[in-house]
Amino acid sequence: MKTMKNKVFQLMAVSIFSGAAYAQSPDECCGSESHSELERAREIARQISGDIASRIYDRVTGNTLMTASLAQNPMAASADSGAYMPDGVWGTTSWTEISDDAGFAHNSSDMYKLTAGVDKRFGDFIVGLTTSYAYTETEFGSGASQGDVHTVDVTPYAAFILNENIFFAAHTSYAYTRTEPDFNFGNADFDTDEYKTEVTINGVKAIDNWFVKGRAGGRYRHTDIDLDSGSGFPFDNDQDEWTYLVDTEVGYVFSRGYRVYGGALYEYVETEDGEDDGVLYMSAGFDYSVSKDFALGIKYRTDVNNEDFNLHTVSLNMNLAL
Repeated sequence: MKTMKNKVFQLMAVSIFSGAAYAQSPDECCGSESHSELERAREIARQISGDIASRIYDRVTGNTLMTASLAQNPMAASADSGAYMPDGVWGTTSWTEISDDAGFAHNSSDMYKLTAGVDKRFGDFIVGLTTSYAYTETEFGSGASQGDVHTVDVTPYAAFILNENIFFAAHTSYAYTRTEPDFNFGNADFDTDEYKTEVTINGVKAIDNWFVKGRAGGRYRHTDIDLDSGSGFPFDNDQDEWTYLVDTEVGYVFSRGYRVYGGALYEYVETEDGEDDGVLYMSAGFDYSVSKDFALGIKYRTDVNNEDFNLHTVSLNMNLAL
C-alpha cells in the first residue's frame, strides 16, 4: 500500500512539475496539467543556445565587436593550429523568474544558472565545451508548498567560419535533472535525462559603428523521465520536441568599448504529444570591453506573447581571450 501511495505521489508530482506527456495523461491523475517543468527545461536550453551563439559571434568578429569593422578586428586572424590548449574562456550567470498563472497550481519559479566554457580556434574552425548548473525553486499557490530542481548540463559545440560574415554552428548536450517536490501530502522525487542537438546558420555585418547579427536553425530535444523509486512499478516516459528558431540583434558600438543592443528571438515548438506553439522574446543588453582581451556585459530578456507564462531573465556575462 505504501509503495503504491509513493507512486501516486510521483505521478502527481510529474503532473505539476512536468509539461512532458506520458502514458497516462496528467489530467487523469490530477486534473489540469502544469507546464512549469517543461518551460524551465526549455529556458535552460534557450539560454545555453544563446550563450554559445554570443560566444561564437565574439570569436568570429573579435571580442565584443570592439571595432566596428570586421576587417580591423585583431581576433579575426586564425589561431595557432599547432596548439591544442584553449585560447579563450567565458562564463555567464543568470536569474530567471517564471510565473505560471494558467495552471491550477499557480506556481512561480526562480531559477539561478551558472555556465562556464572554454574554446579554441583552429583556422576556420572553433571548438568548445561548456558546463552549466541550474537551481530552481518553485512555490505553489494551491495544494502544495514548494519544490527544488537541480540540473547539470554538459555541452560541446563547434563552428565553421564560411567567411567574415557567415558561419555555421552546432552543439549537442546531455543534462541530468533531479526534481525534489515537497508537497503537503508527501514527497516524490524523480529524475530526468535530457539530450539536445542544435544546428544554426549565423550571419553578422558591421557598418561603421552599427552591427547586425542573425541566426536561424533548429533544436531537437529528447527527455526521459524516470519515476522508479524502488517501488516495483517502474515508469519511464520518453518525449521528443522540435524547436525552430529565428534570432536577430541590432546594436551600436560607442568609443572606449561600450556597446548597446536590442534583439528579438522567435521560437516555434512542435511536441510529440501536445500543442504546437510559437513565442516571441525581446531583449536588450549592454557590453563593456575592459581591454581587447576582456569584456563584461549584462542582458535582459522577456516573453511577449506567451499566454501561459510570464518570463523574465537577467544575465551577466564575461569573455576572456588567453
